[in-house]
Amino acid sequence: MRSESISGLLLGLSMMGCFSGCGPQSNQQADAGPGKSAVGALPNSVPHEKAAKAADPLDEVLHTPATTVEAAAVIDLSTFPLLPDAGEITTRTVACLEYEARLKAFGVRNEYEFQRRNLLERQWEEWSESDISNGYAEGQFVRSGFHLYVTVQLHDEPGKVVVRLKNKSNVNVSKLPVPPGATFVSVNYNIASYETSVGVEETREAVRKLLTDHGWNVLGWRGNSLILQQNAVELTAVVEELSRKSGKTRIAYWTEQLSTDSRAPADANLSKYEVQDNAR
Repeated sequence: MRSESISGLLLGLSMMGCFSGCGPQSNQQADAGPGKSAVGALPNSVPHEKAAKAADPLDEVLHTPATTVEAAAVIDLSTFPLLPDAGEITTRTVACLEYEARLKAFGVRNEYEFQRRNLLERQWEEWSESDISNGYAEGQFVRSGFHLYVTVQLHDEPGKVVVRLKNKSNVNVSKLPVPPGATFVSVNYNIASYETSVGVEETREAVRKLLTDHGWNVLGWRGNSLILQQNAVELTAVVEELSRKSGKTRIAYWTEQLSTDSRAPADANLSKYEVQDNAR
């Protein structure tokens, strides 16, 4: 059941794609070199084989969520290089890049390696080994506390690929506050998961209060998901029943870097009822 829960979270996150916080698209073609960030070090959820490289006391600090300017100083995806055969650009903002390109070979390796090479040249480090097959490639990269997720996959139209790069922010989700008694489970794809024996409604209120006390502003609810924002980072906090038989409640956190520091609740794709239900 635990693996099914994680799979469900990953599916929900992947379906969100670049929609959360990407803002209006931009077709700028300029290339920005790496900038210097004022925020801290790499997340402490780096796999063990890379832990020595990322060992830094600052990893234990929950960094202040980045502003748009701070995020752009580390990477500005609105100026990140495009594949030479790039076609339609769906989104091109500071925090998110999605576009189509012509496929040169049978698999997506060449198109993915283009993204990987450009990131390594900009001092990004691979968080784990990239997963590459003929039809799909994905990788996670870190720099200055920021977490970047990259995918290249075959398009529905033959001979094309879809390229996506998404900044997941500088927030170490494993350091966000949880109610007393909650047990840490794992961090996968920048999703931190916990379990508690306390009921769902009580846990939801405890999570909401903890996060707002730590400076997060509530935008509203999407079903079981509480949506919050601080500076240019959106935080999703899921609180739900783990299973009917377990008697456990699951807590999960993940973040997205936004391309604006301020946003009206309506921009979060929340219904009028959900926005008014902030205090629940």
